[in-house]
Parts: sequence; C-alpha cells; structure tokens
Amino acid sequence: MWQLFLHLSDGYLLSMAVWLSLLAACPVLLVKLRRRLKEKPKQLKWVFLGLSAWMCLCLLTAIELGFALLYDTTDSFSMTNASRRWFEVHVTPDRKVLEFSDGTGIEYRDAVDFSGRELPPQTRHVCLLGDSFTFGHGVPDVRDRFSNQLGSLLSDSGEPILVSNLSKPGTDLYWVESVLQHVFRDGHRVDSAVYVMCLNDIEAFHDPTMSESVARNQFEPPTFLFRDTYFFNWAWFRYQQVSQSSVRDYYGFVEDYYKGEPWQRFRIKLREVNQLCEANNCRLSVAVFPFLHESAEKRFAAVRRQITESCRQDAIEAIDLAGAFDQHRDETLTVNAFDAHPNERAHELVAKFLAAKLVPARTP
Repeated sequence: MWQLFLHLSDGYLLSMAVWLSLLAACPVLLVKLRRRLKEKPKQLKWVFLGLSAWMCLCLLTAIELGFALLYDTTDSFSMTNASRRWFEVHVTPDRKVLEFSDGTGIEYRDAVDFSGRELPPQTRHVCLLGDSFTFGHGVPDVRDRFSNQLGSLLSDSGEPILVSNLSKPGTDLYWVESVLQHVFRDGHRVDSAVYVMCLNDIEAFHDPTMSESVARNQFEPPTFLFRDTYFFNWAWFRYQQVSQSSVRDYYGFVEDYYKGEPWQRFRIKLREVNQLCEANNCRLSVAVFPFLHESAEKRFAAVRRQITESCRQDAIEAIDLAGAFDQHRDETLTVNAFDAHPNERAHELVAKFLAAKLVPARTP
C-alpha cells in the first residue's frame, strides 16, 4: 500500500485532499439546511436527496481510493493509470540500458547486466529476444520470468551457461533483427538466439495499419475525471474495450494477417534473421507463444502449425510453447481477467518446457 501511495502524483494527492474536505463539509451543511427547513416539510426532500447523493459520492470515492492504494496489476495493453504505475513500481528498478558503439542503445529489464563479451570459452550464451511476453508484463519479480528460471534450470545440468533477456513490450521481428545486428557488431558472443514470438508480432508486416494496438492508444479519456484517476480511468478503458469494434475483432485481424502478404513478408524477414545468426556462429530458434485464453488458443492452433512447419522448411528450429500448457489448461495462466499475458505459473511451465527442448542443442 505504501509503495503505491509513494507513486501517486502530487496533483492527485492535492486534488483528493480538496475533494475529501468538500465531502466532509457536505453533511455539516446538510444538517444546517435541515434545521432551517424544519418547519417546511415539503422542502426537506431536497435535504434527503442531497444526503443520498453524498452517500453515493462517498462510495465512489472509497472505490477510487481503493484502486489508488490497493489495486496493483496490469491490463493487456497497459493503457490504464493503474497499469502504468505498476511498471513504475515493479519494472523501473530493474531497467537497464545496453549502449552500442554507434551511440544508440536499448532498454531492457533484468537483474544482471547483459554481457556477451569476454565470456569463458566453455560458457554457452543463450539470449532470449521478444516482446511483452518475454519481458514479463504483469510479473512483478523479474526472477519469476521464464528466462530467469530457464537460466537456473539449464545451469543445473552442470555445463556453464548464461541466459540473457533482451526484450521490450510492443516490439517485433524488425526490432529483434536490429538488436542482433548491434549485438554482433559490438563483439558480443551469442551462441543461441531464441526469438520468442507472440502471434501478434505479424502486425508489423501489415503496412496499412502497422498495428491495431497503435490505434487503441488513441482512446485518450476526454476529461480529468477519467484521465487523472485510477478507478474511473480503469472503467473508461474497460468500456472502450467492449465498445470499440477494432478491439472486439482484434483476433480476427491477427488471424487474417497469416493468410496473405504480411505472412510472406514475415517469413522472408525470419529467413534474413536466421542468415544473420548463421553468419555470426549463432543458432536461431523460434519459440511460438500461444494466446493463453482457451478460445484464442484453439482458434490459432492452425497458425502455430503454419509457423512451425514454415520454420522446418527453412531449417530453423521451432518450438511450439503450447505444449507447455497441454496438461494445465484448468489452471489460471494469465495475469488477470483483463490481462492476457502469462502469469508466474505460466512462466514456470514455459521455463521447464524450454529447458527440455534446449538441452539437446547445447551439446555438439
């Protein structure tokens, strides 16, 4: 609670203090008004109406304060103030910057600094790259991500191994290619690059819109009541989620991209990334992360087969991570009802599944 309180803005605290003062003054004013109207029974109804309104406002204020002081989680697109604050509280302390020799750099989230230089020859370096699923969106402790758990599991095999995580929410295969180019150019050794693919990564290969998620970022609240609060801001975006057709039909958009030109362009780019890795003595693997809610998981089963079969034809190792969840569909695997990202339990299952798949690839 105190951690969340410390991340409330001065403007919010000042506005809430003024509002609470007004609420506290209302019953005093209503009591005085009631005394004045004591001999006018017909007008007392306005006092009771004001009292009812005051009670409703107190209830809504209590809910707002509950969200501001206790609600600590994310939503799928991190559009609410509560979700954005979650990132400030749980992600910012672990944010690091990997600077490249050309003056550019990337931010990443991890407990240790990334380093692929001057590694002992016997140490194998596995680097996972991806978007919010790999980043650990909704997972407060970075040690609970599947990449961090994977490092521990692979190290238990007895062979020295380093597992790194270079990921960032909202990124795609273009970003992965750029990061690998910079990493190789700067002399970092990566023995195995694992591109953790979320099925909506293909959005970046659809030029007319680039991404439906970009359009969703335009749903800014119209007034301070929905813009600068926590509960009302949350309710605003929940309403947008059910009322906007582009949000309701999101999976339809993504599914269609795998049937035409975006898929062909994605496949070509994946080949280019594989060639980049091969030229730098690095093995590329593609780990396909399924959508975790049941209806979408079944809907995209054919898409995942399409991806893995395409990788096989192009001599790229592909791992369908849906296999990690086959025996666990009755468990809660997402962060919450409004955030479809994998929770800590899902990350644990993926770590174990990936460890079993990657162990054979580590021995020459």
